Amino acid sequence: MNVRTFALLVAMMGLVFLSGGSASDVRAASPPALSILLPVNNAVLGNASPVPVVFTVSNFNLTEPGTGPSSPNAGHVAVFVDGGLTMQVAVDAFRLALASGPHMILLQLVMDNGTALSPDVSQSVSVNVTQGPATGQPGISIAFPMEGAILGTDLYLSYRVSNFVLVPPGRLNVTNEGHIHVIVDGSFYAEVADYQPVHLGLPDGAHNVTLQLVDSLHHPLNPAVSASAHFTVHALVGRVIPVDYTTYFGVTNLALAFAIVALMYRKLEA
Repeated sequence: MNVRTFALLVAMMGLVFLSGGSASDVRAASPPALSILLPVNNAVLGNASPVPVVFTVSNFNLTEPGTGPSSPNAGHVAVFVDGGLTMQVAVDAFRLALASGPHMILLQLVMDNGTALSPDVSQSVSVNVTQGPATGQPGISIAFPMEGAILGTDLYLSYRVSNFVLVPPGRLNVTNEGHIHVIVDGSFYAEVADYQPVHLGLPDGAHNVTLQLVDSLHHPLNPAVSASAHFTVHALVGRVIPVDYTTYFGVTNLALAFAIVALMYRKLEA
């Protein structure tokens, strides 16, 4: 083997080595990836607080929109809420102010010009936002009247609600939100969506009132949450009954007139 042939073999082996190394590098390169850490899927977020969103990105450089050339390895995150583009971020944590109800949050990696990567790199989670607390068992109690009380007809019912927020009926059905059904003597009486005392105009006799927490679609909570009180109504209790003195004064005036006439008759006889 002459020197020229040996040099050619060495060159060919070098090319094979380099091409093999490059192929290995290509095979080892991982595509961009995105993963949502918070909120977890189907999370309930309470007290109408902004929703914290935290995610992680790999093999992709986050850059502010409009600050660089479009590249499949760099760009920002497009944030969609319920299918609509809400914001664009280049940081891995932010907050979303969402109304009560169920929502879907989707994060998508895009290039600087807003074009989605190919293949698409995105992830979504579903959340349920409520004005009430995220945890805790709802409760209701009757503050007035007390059990077994005897009351007048001008009666106001007051109550306390815990771990539950009262909202007008007809809205989306949301965890720990709803209103109160007032049931008197086994029949529906009224629905209440605020915290003001409820006026009850009831006839004399024994009565039973039940307050039941229901959702925005008028369905009782599961498990059911209610409070009841038994009491008696008497029309005269707690009322001042005015006395009509007309008859009394009439009789008095008549007696006074007779007395005057008798006195004058005596003076004439004298």
